[in-house]
Amino acid sequence: MDEFRINNEHTAGPQLIGFDYQFYYFMYLILDLNSGEKIGFEVLDDIHIELANGSVELLQTKHTVQKTPKGEIVNLTERDSDLWKTISNWILFLNNSADKDEYLNKTVFKLVTNKSINNNTFFDNIIKFQRKQIKIKEFSGYIKNLHSNTDSVDIKSQIESLKKLDNKIKSKFIDQIQIISEPENIINLIKKRIYKFIRKEERVDDVYNSLLSNMQLDKYLTIIDRKKFEISFEDFSRRYGNCFDFAYEKTVLPKRELNLIYPKDLKSQTFIKQLVDIGETFESDSDDILRYTTAMLKTFNSLNDWKDNGEILSTHIVTFDDDAIFIWNRIFKERYRDYKSKINSGVISHDERLIKQIALECINDVRKEKLKLKNDELNEELSNGQFYILSNEPKIGWHIDWEKKYKK
Repeated sequence: MDEFRINNEHTAGPQLIGFDYQFYYFMYLILDLNSGEKIGFEVLDDIHIELANGSVELLQTKHTVQKTPKGEIVNLTERDSDLWKTISNWILFLNNSADKDEYLNKTVFKLVTNKSINNNTFFDNIIKFQRKQIKIKEFSGYIKNLHSNTDSVDIKSQIESLKKLDNKIKSKFIDQIQIISEPENIINLIKKRIYKFIRKEERVDDVYNSLLSNMQLDKYLTIIDRKKFEISFEDFSRRYGNCFDFAYEKTVLPKRELNLIYPKDLKSQTFIKQLVDIGETFESDSDDILRYTTAMLKTFNSLNDWKDNGEILSTHIVTFDDDAIFIWNRIFKERYRDYKSKINSGVISHDERLIKQIALECINDVRKEKLKLKNDELNEELSNGQFYILSNEPKIGWHIDWEKKYKK
């Protein structure tokens, strides 16, 4: 058991999570790129961003799974190995540059960590210097003291690299350093940025999964081919724009069991009166009247529920009404065309029996139609319910004189 515990403590898991964190943060940043900017992964640093003005941001990401006894992520201390590895790497870049002044004029250094940066004296002194609350002499004295009181040989050596910079270069270097604490789960941060793009919470995971898998594959294929994995704002739109299509693909509107509140007098409903008038049902047929009213209420409630939950817009309902009226109008005209022609030519006179027969054929044809809302085909009951709603208002009817009879 002890042997297993020891081996488990030395697992590579935390290191692998650190690599994952780096790529997730790359994703997080790419979602905030602006026109003319380019981001790179493991090119100039862990991550770098080339800004439109020619300056460059170098980012080092440091992730930890270590927690305090209270279950909180550990602090980034002033002698933290992650901190000083990063600082020494940046100083190495600086020392290798052809012109240190020019390099510092256009380079910003960012350390991104999930560790807390509270009570970090090094970071506090950087902020004080950048705000001109202390001068370089005081900052250098702090670094000298930190160097003298550090036991770790490696960290002492890394502090030494900063200590050795002349004050002019050291001043410019410190001015360009930023330490960013991102304690929130990085995947949640990515999804929040995706949500800002699409404004559809229920489709965020679809977009996220598509974006993650495609970017990971591209990264692998690019790096294994010994090329630089760099993506500009324009590249991102071109290469990964389709990942966002998941937010706008056809979605099936949810079918929910909603409470139906029936009117006290079902027979007094205009759409029921219209059906009774043409002999489709009878006032005594309570089962038919209840079934038709149920279909109408289900459609009415569903439309309001979908609108209230943001699944459809008011404009979708307007279009839905217009489409249904268009279908009704086509069928109504087709069914009454011959009758009107004969009336107008004097072949026949008003024939109520024939009108009711045509009206029944009209509503039978309409009931066979399946309406679409946001590209989702509704079932027969909800489609019929929509026509019942419209004939209850009434915007449509079945009898040739329905407007004179029912439209007030």
